[in-house]
Amino acid sequence: MNKFLRSLSAALLFVVIFQDSNAQSLVDQIKSMPDIISVEKMEANPFFTEALMILVRQPFDYLHPENGTFAQRVFLSNLAFDKPMVFITEGYGGDYGASSSYLNELCPLLNANQLFVEHRFFGKSRPDSIDWKFLTVENAAADDHHIVELFKRLYRNKWISTGISKGGETTLYHRALYPDDVDISVAYVAPLNFSTAEKRHDYFIRHKAGHYSDRKKVMTCQLEFLKRKNELIPLLTKYIEDKNYKYRVGISELFDYCVLEFAFSFWQWGYSVSDIPAKTQSDQFFFDYLVKICTLDYFDIEAGKPTFPFFVQALKQLGYYGYNTKPFKDLMDLHDTRNYINRLFMPLNTYFDYDPSMSLLVKNYLKKDARNILLIYGENDPWSASAASICGNQKLKKIVQPRGNHRTRIGTLPDSQRKKVMSILDKWITDN
Repeated sequence: MNKFLRSLSAALLFVVIFQDSNAQSLVDQIKSMPDIISVEKMEANPFFTEALMILVRQPFDYLHPENGTFAQRVFLSNLAFDKPMVFITEGYGGDYGASSSYLNELCPLLNANQLFVEHRFFGKSRPDSIDWKFLTVENAAADDHHIVELFKRLYRNKWISTGISKGGETTLYHRALYPDDVDISVAYVAPLNFSTAEKRHDYFIRHKAGHYSDRKKVMTCQLEFLKRKNELIPLLTKYIEDKNYKYRVGISELFDYCVLEFAFSFWQWGYSVSDIPAKTQSDQFFFDYLVKICTLDYFDIEAGKPTFPFFVQALKQLGYYGYNTKPFKDLMDLHDTRNYINRLFMPLNTYFDYDPSMSLLVKNYLKKDARNILLIYGENDPWSASAASICGNQKLKKIVQPRGNHRTRIGTLPDSQRKKVMSILDKWITDN
């Protein structure tokens, strides 16, 4: 058969499949797929024609499927079978994916469908009983791979995977382990850590975030918190009692951790130094400002239950940032923050061995084999200190928003960078 006839046959086959896809309802087509537990209609965002909540059967362990299965929650928002698919690899729970107000920014930009996957063992994708040995990067990436394989039966145009922060990490791990699942990846503010107590973030906060004068004001504010510790501790105690918060450490140690976390949170979320209290302000004013920037539910046992699996992952494979007490040694009771994740977030006698091999695998993949991956970061975001590196790979692109923070998106970029991003995506979309 010559090249023309082969091309014609392929085109006719696609038309037949496409017509068959339109002959059945979307619900019926998905129900006919293997490993589909249930399909439920939802209210769709006006951009789409319909939306569905789907439960997919996934094995706890892909190497040993005999260990049982769990239900993973997926949200599909349909535009058309012949349009691209934006594949969202959420790193946490996905309740917001059920809202008709949710629309990933790539969908209108690329005129695309939307497929949102809640991460295993978070949110409603959490079985009644969890063996944490099954919460691995490898299994999570295999979850995404299985879902891509299922839905590519219907959506045969280009696939674009994307995620934010830990979801961006999830995008990169999935892409490194299954490089042919999608055509393009867009990872926002995604870290790539190599330790459970990375030092790069502290160095960034003290030497790179913002201007020197801004960093000095943040540090001065932290010192003022500590100088007023005896006055602020009673306010903290009452606040905790009113909120009914519970912690794994004492009140003095908790206060010191709040002061350490203050700087990271300040730069991560893009607060303004103009709002830092003057030294003439009252103790109550300083306390209110501290808990505004460092929200105390972060350390609370009950409030932390939905994100507890993240700290398991951080200790096992993902890594996290460390704290530096040296600038505050004369004012702080806390001097040793080693193993602070265990102290603050883990039940007693809970330990995991850290293995950086998957992060190293991604690093090597980005350096040598990766293509069509767009990395987007904010200049002042501490997570950019552990940003994934493109390592001179010309097939990857990295955009850093000036003065941007952890909320950096395509929509927040200045016009020149936004146009550059769209030019990159348009080129990759049209490439064969």
